[in-house]
Amino acid sequence: MRARLRTEIAISAACAAGTLALLGPLIGSFADGLWGPDLPWLHRDFLGAWWLFHAADIGEALAQLHHPDGSLPLAHHIPNPFDGLLLGPLVARVPFPLWWNVLQLGHHLGNVVGTAVLARAAGLRPSAAIAAGLLVAGSPVMLHEIAGGRTLSGAAWPGLLGLAALLRQRDRTAGLLIGLQGLCYLYTGLLFGLAALALRPRRGLAWAALPLAPYLLWLLPVAQDLSGAPPPAGHTALPLAGLLGLAVVPEKFRLNPLLLTGLLAALRPGGRRWLMVALLAGLVAVGPAPGWSGAGDVSSPVAWLMWAIPGLDRMHHPVRAAFLLVPALAVMCGHLIDAIPRRDLRILTWSAALPLVGALRLAAAHDVGPEPPGADAARWLAAHAEAAVDLTGAHGEALGLQPIHGLPMLEGLRVLRPAPGRRAANLRADVDAWWAGEARPGLPEQLRQAGFSHVLVVERRGPVDVTAIEAALGPPVFPGVYALP
Repeated sequence: MRARLRTEIAISAACAAGTLALLGPLIGSFADGLWGPDLPWLHRDFLGAWWLFHAADIGEALAQLHHPDGSLPLAHHIPNPFDGLLLGPLVARVPFPLWWNVLQLGHHLGNVVGTAVLARAAGLRPSAAIAAGLLVAGSPVMLHEIAGGRTLSGAAWPGLLGLAALLRQRDRTAGLLIGLQGLCYLYTGLLFGLAALALRPRRGLAWAALPLAPYLLWLLPVAQDLSGAPPPAGHTALPLAGLLGLAVVPEKFRLNPLLLTGLLAALRPGGRRWLMVALLAGLVAVGPAPGWSGAGDVSSPVAWLMWAIPGLDRMHHPVRAAFLLVPALAVMCGHLIDAIPRRDLRILTWSAALPLVGALRLAAAHDVGPEPPGADAARWLAAHAEAAVDLTGAHGEALGLQPIHGLPMLEGLRVLRPAPGRRAANLRADVDAWWAGEARPGLPEQLRQAGFSHVLVVERRGPVDVTAIEAALGPPVFPGVYALP
């Protein structure tokens, strides 16, 4: 047991070192360059995560959004908020963007090491397990969620460790870990559960219900939101060209092309089960309308299932199935490498794979300021205001400043449509008219009656026409801040 543990630690260390080597010079800018979207302070997903990690008291923080109505419960907005709720108190002590980069690197390393552990559980030698891990590290699609400013939805390591436990006949542990995968992202949790049934169906997998049952009860009040029309922007799926690693699609949609050689492992004993897992994940990853470089015109079985099974039609990012597809193909590649008789040739094989992974530009450390635009004005508001209207933050940008000023504000985690009884949404529609340069007589009085004291104007996407707001409120009382009468 101790010898095996030492081997596992050595393999994990080798995979971690190889991953850091692949990321190369990016590590040098780890403390001052952001791993994420290139315009984070305009990126809704990143801003939602930023706000969540800084919300010390989630109940109070939600009550401050969409003032004077207050926001809907958290489940309506962020279905997997657990890392922010647990780690938020810790990141307050770490400078940004260091804490964000540590978190994202941790998930990526976890996926790499989880693949190597799974490969060992599948019976691979250490060299082949390391090769499998590095193939995952060198597949740009594994950094898709990092580039999108998301956190838990890019974590596949609980599910990978769950499959490894299953292969080692620790069925209940496997069930619990796959249940935890469902907490990271419900649909990948379901996918890993199906993969477990394909590899080794056991009753102990039912233990996944232990963490999932309370989670599903928590989501129950928003169940009606889990079904509905497809997302306005379409489904984010894996193009067929990305399966081949071709440059006709963006890097975030590409697999390492070496992974496809792993399909040959289906000819080896036990390879058919892994082929089933890879085909299952691949079918989901290419989405409801597979296409060569984007969405196609042909519906796949996934499209039928998404309309037939309630809740599946809200799986807006089937590309996340790549977090199972890539490790499954990597394990299959490891089986081929393991078939090479000589140890030195096995080492040469996986070492030769390193130059072929390409530059992982998707994890580029973008040079962004440590604070969102308007931070100085937000600090002034914290000392002088009662509640604020962020004129130019209607679509989520205001979330970046809320942890700084800590005030009730008109904006929130989602854009509310005007409707009877929604004071915040109706006021927002009128405030947007100010943003468009239109006069709104009587609006300052309405805002004041709703409890607002100041209006904040931040140049985020370019110059802002302040003619209408200055005609109504006069000159700013602080750069970018206007007082309501």
